[in-house]
Amino acid sequence: MSSKMVFSFKENYADVAVVSKLINKIKIKKAARIEENSGDISGGEPYANEYNLNKIKNIREKFKIINRNVGIILNWDNIVTRIIDVPLMNKKDLKNFIENNIEGYFAVSMNEYCSDYEIVSVDKKQHKKGKMSIMLTVVPRIKLKKILDFIKYCGLNPVSVGIYPDYISNLFLGTDSSTAVIDVNSGKATLTILDKEKIFLYSHISNENYQKDEEDFSDVLENIDYFLNFYSTRHFGNRVEKLYIMGEFYNNPNLYNLINNQTSVEPVVGIPLKLSKLIKNSPVDINIYGDILGYFIPVKNVYNKKIDFIDKLYRKKKAKISADRIIITEAIICILITLITAVGVFIYSKISLPKYDTTALNLQIAALGDVQKNIDKLEQQKKEYEEKANNMEKINNDEFDYIGILDILRQGLPKEVSIKNIAMDRDNVNVTFNINNSTLDGARVIVALNKMNVFEPVELSQIELDDNVKEITLNLKIINSYKGVNISGKK
Repeated sequence: MSSKMVFSFKENYADVAVVSKLINKIKIKKAARIEENSGDISGGEPYANEYNLNKIKNIREKFKIINRNVGIILNWDNIVTRIIDVPLMNKKDLKNFIENNIEGYFAVSMNEYCSDYEIVSVDKKQHKKGKMSIMLTVVPRIKLKKILDFIKYCGLNPVSVGIYPDYISNLFLGTDSSTAVIDVNSGKATLTILDKEKIFLYSHISNENYQKDEEDFSDVLENIDYFLNFYSTRHFGNRVEKLYIMGEFYNNPNLYNLINNQTSVEPVVGIPLKLSKLIKNSPVDINIYGDILGYFIPVKNVYNKKIDFIDKLYRKKKAKISADRIIITEAIICILITLITAVGVFIYSKISLPKYDTTALNLQIAALGDVQKNIDKLEQQKKEYEEKANNMEKINNDEFDYIGILDILRQGLPKEVSIKNIAMDRDNVNVTFNINNSTLDGARVIVALNKMNVFEPVELSQIELDDNVKEITLNLKIINSYKGVNISGKK
């Protein structure tokens, strides 16, 4: 059974775990801690020192870890998350929407932070059009880069970078009730509140100075009480039903009693009982490393999109290098093919073609062909001019402002939409619009037509809301108030 290393980075230390997985059995073989350097060591690199390097090297040798690919979990104070609701969109439109609007959701500079997102839930019944809940996340760019540099410094290959609440929520898949998780460790606690399976809140409890020999958790309790009340306020009085205690202090009786006696929520010690069947004779206490366990629980994401910052700094560089190599290779192949073809044509023209010199005959045939093409072109132009003249005469005799309707359509339509063809009389306008495979463009056309005050109201249900549709055709009824005015201005 092969093993894989996972790094869970906290604010000033990281947990390093060796984990093996076989079918539905997970085993944490080893867990160790590496400490962050002080600011004056290794040029400000947080973990790059000989002690940490040797510690990781020894772990790899002891457990014979051949797999250099590692996963990374981030649990930092300056990770910021937001949950937003947006209309139901396809994958491409959602990506464009977030890229264009991400700065409006965070009070940080996107030059200093990396951003990513994932779909938390989809409600297709909401307001008929559907609704999606999206979790947006930003992490400090330089801090992330230093972590990735340290992983590569250890001779390892980072393949994923996720955030702590994502993996904690994996422990509660299929849960129908609201749940909270308090992860209490030396010097730091993390609170995550889940609304069923959906992340509602992720927060660090600041100003802690408790150690393993201390029994005062008043600061933890105060923050738990505050955030539980906050959840209740946002959910019309509904309360969190259970609070799971994890981390180094998961079995501390003083912490358990404080939560049990001074809050209205039921405390549960350790990970959910249903997950015990996943753990295979693990020598490491899994209740301390809930996020690492959650890393190995498979989840099917909407649009196969999950929060993963590896593409932001690392894989994108590798992809660019690979793409450049492919382009260079293709260019060389094209040049070689061109040279070989040119040489072949030259040899053939010198050896074979003189036997069949039909140059004069070919010139005469080409000249006759050009004459016929010119005749056909003139005939076509004649038909078009005659048709235009007939149409202009019909418009003049009908004494109806067709040109006015065309101008209103031209000026009122969105820039992204064009008219493919149009036919009209005094009562109806049959028109086909190009909408570029966009549901949003289709909706914009309906809104624009209703604002023109020329046609009877058009309902959104008259068009097919499908991004595979390239065009829409509508039969527009001209309203009586507009038909009452002819080109002479008389009622």
